[in-house]
Amino acid sequence: MASALEFAEQLGKAISESAQALALREARKAMNAQPEILAALKDYQSHAHKLGELEHAGKPIEVADKHKLQELQQKLLAFDAFKKFTAKQVDYVDLMRQVNDVIRKHLTGTERD
Repeated sequence: MASALEFAEQLGKAISESAQALALREARKAMNAQPEILAALKDYQSHAHKLGELEHAGKPIEVADKHKLQELQQKLLAFDAFKKFTAKQVDYVDLMRQVNDVIRKHLTGTERD
């Protein structure tokens, strides 16, 4: 009988070769080929991080900062390659959720015994 690690190796390979993973890699490649998208994504992430730090510190977030974050998000969403990437990312995350559900189903009760 194969060990759990051998099955994990097979599962990892199957996930890597899945339609969802392949589509995500292709969408990422297309997005990465457009420097303007990467610059817009960097700006968005930087501003979101700044707002997250303010929130974590309990400091107020200015309305202008909220508007700027929305503007940066809209700029990203204007790129078809970014929209395709995020859609493929959702598909991949859904596959991973389904895989986790199947694994969790088989482990139910194991941790409580």
